[in-house]
Amino acid sequence: MATLEAIDENRLRADHSLNSLHSLPLPADICPQQWSSLSTGRFSEDSIQDLFLNRIPDVCESGFLTVSECQRLVDIIKTHEIGSYPIADIWPPVGTVGIAFNHVEDKGSYFSSVREAQSLQDRFRTEAGIDVLGRVCQKLREICAVPVRIAREGDIEYFAGLLRLVNRAAKLHADYGPFDAPGWEIGQISAQLTWNILLKDVDGGECIVHHRPWQGVTDDSFKNPPPDYGYSRHIVADRQSKSMKYKVGDLHLFNSR
Repeated sequence: MATLEAIDENRLRADHSLNSLHSLPLPADICPQQWSSLSTGRFSEDSIQDLFLNRIPDVCESGFLTVSECQRLVDIIKTHEIGSYPIADIWPPVGTVGIAFNHVEDKGSYFSSVREAQSLQDRFRTEAGIDVLGRVCQKLREICAVPVRIAREGDIEYFAGLLRLVNRAAKLHADYGPFDAPGWEIGQISAQLTWNILLKDVDGGECIVHHRPWQGVTDDSFKNPPPDYGYSRHIVADRQSKSMKYKVGDLHLFNSR
């Protein structure tokens, strides 16, 4: 999981996929019966707050990266070593650059791998002059007026900036720190967003989000048998959904729970 935190000062994917964690004092289980609108929200403080509270399906900042910038990043990716999740955990295979906390044996293994996992982000900055993470952090600071930083476990930073290469389609799934990572610092969050930037125009490219918050282990009866990591479509039956068609360079956010 790639993590950033936005902290209230009063409390002190080819698909390029990044997750954002929010630690403002928001109720974790707020769930309106329906989204107030199916329209894509503009990038603003109110729309980000509505997204955290699951009142709207998505928020988008068009042209966050230029087409030229995306091509420069793609050119670098083509010369970079691409890994994948363990086949025992994820099928069909998904190419990755970076690490996710739930695909390592323990915290020590995870945090000792962070520096090496940052190699692609380092190349983006040095070879293309593009700091994707820095730009996203700065955008959130400007819009939400709160400090934004990479999440930490004590004084040690998590990895941020996961790249995924999805050959066909990702399965129906959810991400939410308290259920994914109990016992980790990121398990103490109260709400979570995922943000994606599509770097290369491809057939398809949609992301579908459903108005059906994940309930953790109580939803295990809907899980497909391993190595299929996804959930049965029955879990989202009769729920609102939205298909988000990505354009190259757009910054797109949705509630990943």
